[in-house]
Amino acid sequence: MGDDIPLEPLFILLAILLILSAFFAATETALMRVNKYRIRHLARKGNRNAVLAEKLLKQPEKLIAFILFGNNLVNFVAASIVGVISMEIGGPTGVAVGTILLTIIVLLIAESPPKTLAALFPEKIALPASRFYYPMVKIFKPLYFFINFFTNIILKLLGSQPDNNDEKLSIDQLKTLISDGMTKTSIDRQKIMMGVLDLGNITVEDIMLPHNEIVGIDLNASNQTNRKIIEGNFHSSLPVYSDVLDNLKGVLDLNEFLKDVDLSSFDNSLLRKYMKKAYFIPEKTTLSQQLVEFKNNNQKTGFAVDEYGNIQGLITIEDIFEEIVGDYLEETKKLNKEIRPKRVGDYFVVNASSNIRVLNKIMGWNIPVDEAKTINGAILENLGYIPEVDFEFKLGEYLFTIISTKENAVETVKVKNIKDNYKLKVVS
Repeated sequence: MGDDIPLEPLFILLAILLILSAFFAATETALMRVNKYRIRHLARKGNRNAVLAEKLLKQPEKLIAFILFGNNLVNFVAASIVGVISMEIGGPTGVAVGTILLTIIVLLIAESPPKTLAALFPEKIALPASRFYYPMVKIFKPLYFFINFFTNIILKLLGSQPDNNDEKLSIDQLKTLISDGMTKTSIDRQKIMMGVLDLGNITVEDIMLPHNEIVGIDLNASNQTNRKIIEGNFHSSLPVYSDVLDNLKGVLDLNEFLKDVDLSSFDNSLLRKYMKKAYFIPEKTTLSQQLVEFKNNNQKTGFAVDEYGNIQGLITIEDIFEEIVGDYLEETKKLNKEIRPKRVGDYFVVNASSNIRVLNKIMGWNIPVDEAKTINGAILENLGYIPEVDFEFKLGEYLFTIISTKENAVETVKVKNIKDNYKLKVVS
């Protein structure tokens, strides 16, 4: 038999098969490991290889079926050739030795190094390989249909079904992608993207201007009083009401009003001509949804109401933008300056009307946020009464000491991080 078959062509064929085995091993790892979003980006820029790779990765089961077929085919043929060569050289003992040597050679040459290289440089290998795989997958379409048919039967027997949602990213996964996978992106851009993703977790109630802090125009107040309110207002609109805010009549468009009206001759009767219908929104609406609602309804200002229809606060489209890009309005910066805690020794002096979520954001704190949104609200919620000056209690990891109060609220407190991880409780 050995006299009939020359060994040189067999060794050449074996070398070619090992190269093909290495090719299949490397390209399989590269195509499965390559960043699909990077490929999609390159495809949209017109990269031909990326276009083909994206098409292949949309149906990975077909690609894998062909790669497995090709890899197994070359390995089995290589094993057969080694058997022939080994029998020719060393007989039955040579076959055993040849099998062991082939296993070692495949592992050291055709498996481990190619896959390691592909894991390090997946894009450089996956893109050129796509030119080969795309037409081959088309040609061997009946093959993977046959393979997938039996694969699906086995999966059904095992009670497992393919998950079509694997490619969908959750919000947390997107945040990780932005913070860890986009190291070249500027910090400001990362913050903006994070802000957009957080809109779904923040409600109107979290950022609205509370009912008692809303400045508006009372139709029953004097002309002089309302004129001063308009002159000192920073916003583009003002609520108009009768006696109390809950008796809301509409919203005054100041931009249009000030273009037409001379304030020196201001009269309350002029307001109704420039008033627009008030826009009401549920206080539990997420900011992502509210941003869409503002756009769909062509509104910029909304009054947040509770389940009973009572006005709880005011929110503008600028408030939502600030959640994305940070503070950019002068009055907002001024407000943040007023609520920013002042360090005194190992304590911080805090305005009790400060929003807890805002404090956590600007100070890097972790004060628990339950039903109450402000420090004063959290104190009253947990105590049930207005405490005396110097009263102390613990909230999460923080010790609060009352500095000053007024008749119906706490004004200022001292806050100290005591780094205890206990539940919300009150101590005297």
